[in-house]
Amino acid sequence: MPESRSDLSLAAALRLMSPLVELLLQEGVTYPRFASALKKTFLEAAQSVLEAQSVLEASSARVNDSSISMLSGVHRKDVREWRQAGRPRPPAKALGVAMEVYTRWATDPAYRNDRGEPRLLERMGAPVSFEELAASVSTDVHPRAVLEELLRLGVVAAANEGGKETPALLRLCAGAFVPKEGYAEMLQLFADNVGDHIAAAARNIEGGEAPLLEQSVFADGLSAESAEALGTLARKLWASVFQEMARAATHLTQQDQDLDDAKERVRLGMYFYRSQGE
Repeated sequence: MPESRSDLSLAAALRLMSPLVELLLQEGVTYPRFASALKKTFLEAAQSVLEAQSVLEASSARVNDSSISMLSGVHRKDVREWRQAGRPRPPAKALGVAMEVYTRWATDPAYRNDRGEPRLLERMGAPVSFEELAASVSTDVHPRAVLEELLRLGVVAAANEGGKETPALLRLCAGAFVPKEGYAEMLQLFADNVGDHIAAAARNIEGGEAPLLEQSVFADGLSAESAEALGTLARKLWASVFQEMARAATHLTQQDQDLDDAKERVRLGMYFYRSQGE
């Protein structure tokens, strides 16, 4: 018999899960622990799907324990306990301000030298300083706290002997925002980037809207030297895309900041992977 859409979807999901399961096992997460935690994810997703359907169909039907249980396959008792516990607010993304400061420093012409490279910045006091940069991004987090986070993650470093804790002159480390320290931050970037990639592909499969950008280039039968050359090319291409996209995003964010309907978010990413075999 031909496979159903649910069979095909499950098979695709299991293929996606393989590298994730390897990561979980390497970090000591067992199947029972993961399966138990996944129940909550199914419940949250089921409620979101039902609420979206209700809005789309202009239906007055309530999202209740029974409907969530029916869609998710989770027992009503577990659904009831979950709903009674309430849905906690998602945790604040601590990396947000640090990433935006990094991006503006890397792309804004005001913070780049005549060669187009990120300028060395005095920590404070100068007309163009790190303190001024951080304050232009957010007034909710003190510039010193932002600097300490960027120093800890290894994406900003002291450019002189002003002291490791409070350097007087700062430089931006090369490359895109990839923390050298901070496992939790690395995992947050992993979840955000891969999560949005999957969300874009899933929306395209669902159809009904203009397709989002989600494409790739695949090549095999390559020597190690050729694969390395393509990896170098990919980094070069991404550096150009990153600069142009970040500049445009910064400009449009500033332009839209006072608009009531400025509620959209976007993420553009790029990845390169090499291995032997399939």
